[in-house]
This record gives sequence, C-alpha cells and structure tokens, in this order.
Amino acid sequence: MNGDPSSLDTDMTDTQSRMPPAPRLSDPSTPTKSSSHDIFFAAVETTRMPMIVTDPNQPDNPIVFCNNAFSRMTGYALDEIIGRNCRFLQGAETNCDAIDQVREAIKRREEVAVEVLNYRKNGSTFWNALFVSPVFGDDGKLLYFFGSQLDISRRKEAEDALHQAQKMEAVGKLTGGIAHDFNNLLQVVLGYVDMLEARIDDSDRASRRAIEAIGMAANRGATLTQQLLAFARKQELRDRLLNLNTLISDFATIIDRNLGDGITVRRRFQDELWNCRVDPVQAEMALLNILSNAKDAIDGKGEVVIETENVVSTTEQPLAEGVEPGEYVRVAVTDSGKGFDDNQINRVFDPFFSTKEVGKGTGLGLSMVYGFMRQTGGGVLAENVEGRGARVTMFFPRARGILEPAKVQASQTRGHGERILMVEDQEEIAQLGRAILEDLGYEVVHSPSASQAIDLLDTDSNFRLIFTDIVMPGGINGVELAKEVRRRFPAMPILLTTGYSDRALDAESQAFDLVRKPYRRAELAQRISTLLEGPNGVV
Repeated sequence: MNGDPSSLDTDMTDTQSRMPPAPRLSDPSTPTKSSSHDIFFAAVETTRMPMIVTDPNQPDNPIVFCNNAFSRMTGYALDEIIGRNCRFLQGAETNCDAIDQVREAIKRREEVAVEVLNYRKNGSTFWNALFVSPVFGDDGKLLYFFGSQLDISRRKEAEDALHQAQKMEAVGKLTGGIAHDFNNLLQVVLGYVDMLEARIDDSDRASRRAIEAIGMAANRGATLTQQLLAFARKQELRDRLLNLNTLISDFATIIDRNLGDGITVRRRFQDELWNCRVDPVQAEMALLNILSNAKDAIDGKGEVVIETENVVSTTEQPLAEGVEPGEYVRVAVTDSGKGFDDNQINRVFDPFFSTKEVGKGTGLGLSMVYGFMRQTGGGVLAENVEGRGARVTMFFPRARGILEPAKVQASQTRGHGERILMVEDQEEIAQLGRAILEDLGYEVVHSPSASQAIDLLDTDSNFRLIFTDIVMPGGINGVELAKEVRRRFPAMPILLTTGYSDRALDAESQAFDLVRKPYRRAELAQRISTLLEGPNGVV
C-alpha cells in the first residue's frame, strides 16, 4: 500500500460504491502505543488480525501505527516498520495489478480490498488479503488510512492445487480418448508389419529395411500412446509385488544402452528396501523417461545417480504434493547438469511442456511419469540439488507380502487347429486378428459384439479360448462377457485386449489375462500359447 496513483478496475469501483461510508474521528491525534489504554487500541493490540494505520498527510504516506499481529506476520520489529511506506513488503513477484488498485483507491480516497503477494523479512512470500479504508475527521479532512490484513497463503495454495488438478484432468480426458483411437490404428500397422516381415525373404534387403523402418516408426507411436494413457491415468495397470532394487538392477543393460558411453551411472541402493506393488513395465518406462531427460540435460556427457531409499511421509512434512502420510520407497535420479530454470521447475510435469528444441521432444515424458505415479498412489517431485544439477524423485507406496515368483514362459508359440472365439467390433482389427491367428495355426470364429458372442456360445461352445476387446458398443463390454463366460465355462481360457481401459473396469479385469494394444504378433502368440497350456487356462 502506498500513495502513488494508478488505475482501478470497474468491478472494484462498483463494490466500493456499495460499501458504507468510512467512519469519522473527532480526535485526529496520531494513534500511538501510549494511547493503548483506550479500549479500541487495546483490542487492536490483542487481535490476531494484522492491522496498520498510515498517514497520507506526511510525505510518502508512512505507517504510523501497527499492532503485534502485523509484526509477527511480516517478521519485522516495530522500529523497522514505523515511518516506512508499505511498499517495503513488495518484491519481484508481487502482482502489479493489485498494487495499482491500491494506489488508485488511495488517490481517490476510497476503500479497496485486494489479494497481494508480499515478502517477509526473511525473504519468504505470503499471500495477503488486504482491506484499506480511509479515515476522515469531523470536518471531512482525510486523516489516515486503516489497513487490515490476513495471511491467506494456505487458501491460495489449495486453489492453485485444485486448478492444477482440474487442468490435468481435462487434458487427461482428451489425451486418453486420442490414445484409444490411435492405438487401434497402430494395431493394424504393427500387425501387418509383422505379417509382411515373416513373408519377406532375407535376401530382399530393401524390402526388409522398409519394413523395419515402418515398424520402428509405429513403435515410437505406440510408446507415445502409452505416455498419453499414463499421463491421463487411463492406462490399465497390471501391478505385482516386487522390489525396486531388483527391477532397476535387472533393467541395468537397457539403462546403460539408452544413456550411452558418455554418461557414468552410479547406483546407490538401500539394503533391505521395502517392496512395492507396481506395474513393472510402466515403472521401467517412467524411469527411462526420467533418465532420458537427465541425458539431455547433460548433453550425453556427465554423471547420473540412481538412488533408492525407504522414506516416510507425514502430515507436517509430505514428501511431495499429493503424497499422503505413510511409508514409501524413494527412487531418485540426479544428473550433473545445470538444473531446472526457475520458470521451468513448476511446469516440468505439465503436458506438452518441453525445454528441448522443436522436434526433439513431445513434452509428455515427465507428465507421463506424473500420471503413472498418481495412479499408483504415490507422487513425484522435481527439484534442483545444490552443487549437482536436477533431481526427479518418484515415491512408491510400500506394500507388504511375499514376492511373487516370475512366470515361466510357455515354449509353444504355434497352434494346432484350436478354435478361438475372437470378439472385436472394429472390422479392420478383426481382419488383422483373424489373419494373425490363422497364420499361427488356429481356427478363428469372429463375433462383432459381446451379445452376439453370448448367443453364439449358446449353440456352439466348442472353443479352446476367448479373445475379446474390452471397450465395445452394445451395452455389454469385454469384462462382462469374460465374467459370463467364466460363469458358464469355468475352465475356458480368456484373454482380454484394450488400447484404453475405463477405471471402473480396471478392478474387474484383474481376474483375467490382458494384452495391451498395439500388441505384436510374437507377444500375442506367446500369451495364447501360455493360456492354452496353463492349468484351467488361468495364468
């Protein structure tokens, strides 16, 4: 608050016009601590609401009175406050529009209410809800300005967090829908790439190179859709109990290859690390995205440190935004670069935000990590480390139990005429699926909807396996079909597939095996072979 004029917006003027007239003083003497015997000043001194009085009749409209609450809020002593204009509380990030409103109100001798970012003596910021009112004498002369304040930092933080959550949810819905349709397109591309690759002679190098190029481009598209779904928190997670020390160690070869020879990787793992229930594929992808950002930050030369640690989040000191109190496993990646810029660090998890050159990044890597970690019930934090560089930390909720043994992969990958009922509503994907499965040696019967599949099973149940999409029109989805098949034919193997899964279906679909779109020919062959060989078709 100061005496310099500027502009005042219309909404504020309308509000002020409805305010009651400012009070008048019969005694215009300057308020002082010596007058604290007065019941009014005694109340002002004891209240928790910070209050000040300024004198516009002195040069620069200085503060002539403040109560103890104002001193506590700002961190300044009385002798550091009295005699100064209120602008000493302003700083680099103080919102100029709010200050302009106060200046204009003072110029017009009007009341004003604003929210302004102020600075304490120690340099920390706080949001101040400020109300300023002129005080006139009996003769109508302006005597003082009275200012009451309220620290509303927690409310502003809650509003910002809500705004961020709403923004992420809105973008998540959009990206989730795009990813679903894109996955179906990629399924057709990759499926026929695999079929062509099996038919091209090794001596036809030009054709083989073309097929490889198409496959690589489609794989990049598939990775992008996985990032979109993870960011949107619409990726169907297939989690299992595992130890992150083991996961990262088993992943070491891929990590080293992706970072390159110019980067030294140091691993600092805590012994007896707690177990977590995590989707290993998505956890590996999240770690690779963080490492990719670290690689770019140091231009492919330097040091990257991967750390694991058991940590505890409390109500008083949460590990990161949105991380509930409890036990977590911390996985941190620190690089030896320059760190995040001040204007970047608060945006690194925003979708499509990238510090890379045009064409060198989608801006979805860290937003995918954010979505995945929130979906797992944990959180993620980006920060600068003094003397080092940037650090991105993931917090995975601790899970209790015995680690599950690794599944033994089936050796058989081709069929011998077994009948498969394939349920798929999109014709181009159905044609592809039939072609792949028949090429693998299976007999395929196609149904375009779950309801028609149920009708078919009423008259013909001689199938060795049901292969069905999850998201389908007609009122019955793939999970409901699978449950009905399991009820009627408990021993029937069932394989679900989807490029997108609604959260309401996730828990129910956990009872069945699933292959994500876009799947490759070899992956589908292995999954079906495993199910046909498994006990009662259940893996």
